[in-house]
Amino acid sequence: MKTLTFTLLMSLGLLAGNANADDMKDMKMPSSKMAAPAKAITGKGTVVSVNKADSSVILKHDAIAAISWPAMTMSFKVKDKMLLDKTKSGDKVDFTLEKDGANYIITDIK
Repeated sequence: MKTLTFTLLMSLGLLAGNANADDMKDMKMPSSKMAAPAKAITGKGTVVSVNKADSSVILKHDAIAAISWPAMTMSFKVKDKMLLDKTKSGDKVDFTLEKDGANYIITDIK
């Protein structure tokens, strides 16, 4: 009798386990694939002018291969206005860009 009871209990446990597994088959599980971090977009250039009121800087930059840009002079917004405190016209700088909608903004400048 003990063996029969044990067998019945085990069968019920296994059936309950299968029911739970079936219930979970449609659940969305988080992907184990993590998005690769975006490669930093960096550039080198010369500061043409700084506009603290507009949080922007005009740079004459070298080609930026990561985004297929040729060398040119252009205005960039900065993510943090304080970045402009350490730059002035004529400075040779290294900078980091980040995509912001259809534009790129400077996130770091040294």
